[in-house]
Amino acid sequence: MTAILHIGLALLAAFFVAGVVIPAIDGPAHRFGLIDHPDHRKRHANPTPLTGGLGIFAGFVVALLILGLPMAPYWSLILGMIVLLLTGLADDLIEVSASARLLIQIGVGCLMVYGGGLSVNMLGEVFGPAYGPVGLGFFAGPFTVACVVFMVNAINMSDGLDGLAGGSGLFIFALLALAGWMSGASMDLVVIPMMLALATLGFLVHNLRMPGRERARAFLGDAGSMMMGFAIAWLAVAIYKDPDSEIQAISMAWILIVPGMDTLALFFRRIHLGKSPFAPDRTHLHHIFRRCGYGVVTTVHLIHLLVVATGLFGILAWQYGWPEWIMFAGAAGVLLGYQVFLANAHRVLRWHRRRAKARIAG
Repeated sequence: MTAILHIGLALLAAFFVAGVVIPAIDGPAHRFGLIDHPDHRKRHANPTPLTGGLGIFAGFVVALLILGLPMAPYWSLILGMIVLLLTGLADDLIEVSASARLLIQIGVGCLMVYGGGLSVNMLGEVFGPAYGPVGLGFFAGPFTVACVVFMVNAINMSDGLDGLAGGSGLFIFALLALAGWMSGASMDLVVIPMMLALATLGFLVHNLRMPGRERARAFLGDAGSMMMGFAIAWLAVAIYKDPDSEIQAISMAWILIVPGMDTLALFFRRIHLGKSPFAPDRTHLHHIFRRCGYGVVTTVHLIHLLVVATGLFGILAWQYGWPEWIMFAGAAGVLLGYQVFLANAHRVLRWHRRRAKARIAG
């Protein structure tokens, strides 16, 4: 009972510290220029502090200190979060080049893989039992680093509407905690994502639109979104690799599939058009929902629902013993289907507009 109360206190601290720190540093953020100003790509009306990442990290650290978890097993998580938090703050303040950000992301990925010893070396029977488990061998390290960089950018690129990236992160952290608990992983790997989920909830108090508040009072910024993406990637691999965990790699992929499918499809599209895969545009899933006439709040809720539904499917399919190759085929189908959908999004939008006009005319 004492341990449960201790964990509960740490979780409450993560929420309240994040929720208090964000408005507390509003003044310094304005003085130092840590502000997101409206422009031709950004639809918010007023300059908004980019303090979400600092608040989430503060809540997480205080919760860790209260719980007294040993730091040694998690040094690559904490150091990687600090490096990306500082990189994001520099980018939010003075703009860091895309190539420099990419090199730093690769660096923290290498820190996690080659320093922290966390890598995905087995994909499971994704091609069926006839082929047996697929191992990555020498490519395990580079593959994991690439996945880390990809997830950092996936969360960063999803940060386009009030509450979207933060809410997605909240639900993914909660799903990772559930996966860790159901798989038998170390209790630390259940509590840590719960801490991050509660700290993120403290940020969302200031970021979500709600009755009486039509705009966010704080944003994640590159600092918060990159830090969150790294923490998600780190925890997904750590829970999968834990000696006591029985969860499959493909189940983890399903937890991350919604931000992943959007980013992967956009990478292919931008490369096909001769652009940098990191170039900004307005063809994300949330942009398509908005062009179909859905409001910001509805769009955010729909995408959060997709995150929860796909994550729960991955966990439950594993629990009910679905073959890995079926889960892999399903994930591949989702990625390919979304790629086709994005390529034909203009037709979907035209059809949706025609239907809207027909309803008005009728």
